[in-house]
Amino acid sequence: MKTNHIQEKGGTTPPPYGDSMKQRNSTISLVIMGLVVLAMVIIPVSAQSSSAAPQLPQAFYGSVEVNGSPVAPDLSVEATGPGVVSGISGNPIMTSSGSYGTPGPVGLKLLVQGDIEAGTPIEFYVGGVKAEVFPVATSGPWLEAYPYLPGEVTELNLRIVAQPSVGETREPTPVQTRIPSGQVPTVPGYIGPALPQPEVVTTYQPGEAPADSQPGASGQDVTGQSASQSGESPDASVQGGQDIDTTPQIPATTSAPGMLTGTAIVAFLVIIGAAVYPRSRTESEEKKKE
Repeated sequence: MKTNHIQEKGGTTPPPYGDSMKQRNSTISLVIMGLVVLAMVIIPVSAQSSSAAPQLPQAFYGSVEVNGSPVAPDLSVEATGPGVVSGISGNPIMTSSGSYGTPGPVGLKLLVQGDIEAGTPIEFYVGGVKAEVFPVATSGPWLEAYPYLPGEVTELNLRIVAQPSVGETREPTPVQTRIPSGQVPTVPGYIGPALPQPEVVTTYQPGEAPADSQPGASGQDVTGQSASQSGESPDASVQGGQDIDTTPQIPATTSAPGMLTGTAIVAFLVIIGAAVYPRSRTESEEKKKE
């Protein structure tokens, strides 16, 4: 038995409920896929534009002396330097029985943290008085500062020339910003672990060959040198009537973010087409039936 749809007063037949549900599901799927593609573009770009991840703190502990004698307890020990954050938990800490901090993995330590370039000289103050530092691992020598080594736990003894008063702190100094990579000064007399070196990145213009790969860049003629090694004259660089091209080929460079964006746009258009085509086809079939 054939069932007809109930017609309204205008004489038109309302679309079947199943078709409207298909259209709604198709629209929802289109929106979800579009958001996924948009996230694929935004997340990598934002990761590239974001600043470097914060450095791990360096932890310090050791003895504190004044004129060869242990200092009094309850004196503040503070670390300062470009990019170092002080006045927070872990910096400064207080002295106890001629020492600051404790050894061991879970003991209290002076924490140097912030936006700090590796190797930045860190200065130490005891009760507001600048201290000299003595790296125990290398048995000295006494230094004016110690380089920042992120993630390290360092036993560093301190000494000052005068006994400060309990509760006395150093005068606040203006905030020092991070030292740019490659401009970090060295600490005179430092003989400890090797300091991280900044990465050197050399860029070339399109079609430009690296200096060390150009003929004669090292002060010698490449053709003459290769010919002398093979026992031939420098003029014997023509083989089979053709000159040998010694110019290095520079591969074409492409932009990774640009490729990613282009791929995302193409994928987005494909998704839209895949979602719209079945819908338009269904509508055309319904019109033909009418």
